[in-house]
Amino acid sequence: MSKTDIKLVIFDVDGTLYRSREYEEHLLGKMVETLAEMMGVDPQTAAKRLAEGKKITRTVSGTVEMLGLDRRDFYMKLAEKVDVGRYVKADSRVAAFLRGLRQRGVRVVLHTNSGRDLATKVLNALGVDSSSYDMLVTSDDAPPKPSIEGYMYILNCFRVEPSQSLYVGDRYEVELEPAKRVGMKTALIHGGEARAGVDYRLGSIFDLDGLLM
Repeated sequence: MSKTDIKLVIFDVDGTLYRSREYEEHLLGKMVETLAEMMGVDPQTAAKRLAEGKKITRTVSGTVEMLGLDRRDFYMKLAEKVDVGRYVKADSRVAAFLRGLRQRGVRVVLHTNSGRDLATKVLNALGVDSSSYDMLVTSDDAPPKPSIEGYMYILNCFRVEPSQSLYVGDRYEVELEPAKRVGMKTALIHGGEARAGVDYRLGSIFDLDGLLM
């Protein structure tokens, strides 16, 4: 794959631009706390319903909607509770890498199932500001992954063909399989088992440099 093949790179955020087991545990606890408050149940019941829902929907966003709650309201309340800066540390390499792609003429989009408030808190903690990317698409802007609506929204905004786009994420079924369905190239980062449909397997986002030269 040469630089001229790809005009748009779309990155998942959590688990892709950074990894933090401690933050994941903290976030899960705050998700359960938020769900318990919104549903009027105890935390144990909320945790059980979240786990059961994720087996069906595969995502927190899908589970929130399955439980009859407003996902925007959920993420707004969640963003107020999480202490992102305690667990996600600034990494100047990430912002520099994304800006480098843009300087080479590649459009850069960040695509997350989180709400905008929470996504912004994470990106600020990571040290990634709006100069590092062309667009941030959250579940406030389009139905969450694995719905393909967010993918089509991005393609339409930039008027780029799917074949000229690369989606980078850490979850195959939730992020990369939908990207393949719309015709994008895909890169699995920090991936587990091999997936026949994945075009590239990367140890980190920085491995993209070797692909986009």
